[in-house]
Amino acid sequence: MVTSSVTATTFLRGYLRFLREAGWDVTLVCDDGPGVIELAGASGVRYEPLHMEREPSPLEDARSLVQCARLLRRLRPDVLVYATPKASLIGAVAGWLVRVPGRNYELWGLRLETSAGFSRRLFALLERLTMVLSSRVIANSASLAQRVSALGLNGGREVFVLGAGSSHGVDTERYSEEATMPDLDADVKAMLQRSPAPIVGFVGRLHPDKGVDTLIDALRICSQRSVAAQLLVVGAQEGVTLDTGIEGPIPIPVHAAGFTQEVRPLLRAMDILVLPSRREGFPNVVLEAGAMKVPAIVSDATGCVDAVIDGVTGVVTPVGDAHALASALETLLTDPDRRESMGAAARAWSEEAFVPTAVWRLHSDCWAGEGGVR
Repeated sequence: MVTSSVTATTFLRGYLRFLREAGWDVTLVCDDGPGVIELAGASGVRYEPLHMEREPSPLEDARSLVQCARLLRRLRPDVLVYATPKASLIGAVAGWLVRVPGRNYELWGLRLETSAGFSRRLFALLERLTMVLSSRVIANSASLAQRVSALGLNGGREVFVLGAGSSHGVDTERYSEEATMPDLDADVKAMLQRSPAPIVGFVGRLHPDKGVDTLIDALRICSQRSVAAQLLVVGAQEGVTLDTGIEGPIPIPVHAAGFTQEVRPLLRAMDILVLPSRREGFPNVVLEAGAMKVPAIVSDATGCVDAVIDGVTGVVTPVGDAHALASALETLLTDPDRRESMGAAARAWSEEAFVPTAVWRLHSDCWAGEGGVR
């Protein structure tokens, strides 16, 4: 179970087929949307639509819960696996009500980390409820598991981390400099060619949680230090407005490429990926960039800190510290050899620790040990 069809089509390609071929009888449950029926068909699994509102909506959530309980009574699964906040809450409650033997919460992040006041207390309550009603909690990074325990959300129960973390690894054949992929969009290519400066990339929602403001401030400091760069931003606008450039002794152009399902040509164009996020679970884009030999500078926020080996495949800087980020940027922007060596190390780490089939097998075996019959 996941909340959105977009999550299913983005993260479960290959995973569903792997599970079926590993001996599971699989049913995918999520909201209806483009591509999800085709995904299920191509994977050889069943699909059951279940509408769930992403934001809190008591009446709609109650309807979804009743429908989920009815669905589970009909399917009678041995194992229920849920990820994303709303699907996990509804799945945990419904699974507990109908006594599904194995209820596995795949925890991909904590929304409460960037919330405050009543919202934070509410999200904490819902997380505790989800974890208490689950028979197993699997965090996708070590720092996320530690954060859950520090906040007391797990009631003292163990939170599992499998392998090096990540929800599904990275396909190093698809994410490769040598892979066949579309050409870079002509307009974006033209924008980037206006400057010979190295390209700093950001990929993600343009939301305050992602720390885009810290990145802009850091690049402004780089400009003051006469460090040349240009910024390529990939993602949908969600509350953060970008200017077309950063003024200073050496102006830094800002290119907004918008949202795209095909990010590989854009990653290939980057020299450095920056993710100054304030919270994550395990940022897949860092693995994707690394597989394409692009080193990353990340914050030390939950999840982000697990996505690089500091000083080897990338650099970790404190959350919200624009000066520290500027220093890391200056080091890599002015040293192409170091960028290259870190990129090569990031590719090697992806191939060693995050092969999708190995990650999927860890999760499959874990579920089978908790009420699973295959």
